[in-house]
Amino acid sequence: MTTQPVPFAPGAARMFLIAQPEFTALVPASSVTTREAPDPITGPFVTIRAPGNVGVDPLLRKPLIQIDVWTPKIEILGGTTDPEELAWDIAAMAATLLARARAQEFRASAWTARWTDGPISSIDTTRGPDQPLYRALVRLEMKLRAPRTT
Repeated sequence: MTTQPVPFAPGAARMFLIAQPEFTALVPASSVTTREAPDPITGPFVTIRAPGNVGVDPLLRKPLIQIDVWTPKIEILGGTTDPEELAWDIAAMAATLLARARAQEFRASAWTARWTDGPISSIDTTRGPDQPLYRALVRLEMKLRAPRTT
């Protein structure tokens, strides 16, 4: 018996979220990534990563995924919604959608998710005090069954 590598959990979460119309109404699919922030930043964007991965069985892993939602200041966003609140709302929506999803298929594997933490909010001023990014993050534990091949 051989096994395939455990599929990339952030990619599974991204694929699921960008297929949800209520989510992409707030964040375009092109602004949901497992990599770096867009340049220039013109609206909300989402980064997804896996800060941990546990499990005693190589075919059944429990990766922790972290979804970070970032929004620029209101002068860039436009509208009247506070950017910090918008980041919070998008993060909570992502966690809700993922946690309520029935078993999903991804690259011959199956996953479910359990919301474990967040939203947690903060303000990132590393780009300078005039260019803050409002951030809200959520964490979910995915139960990911890797494919088995023979």
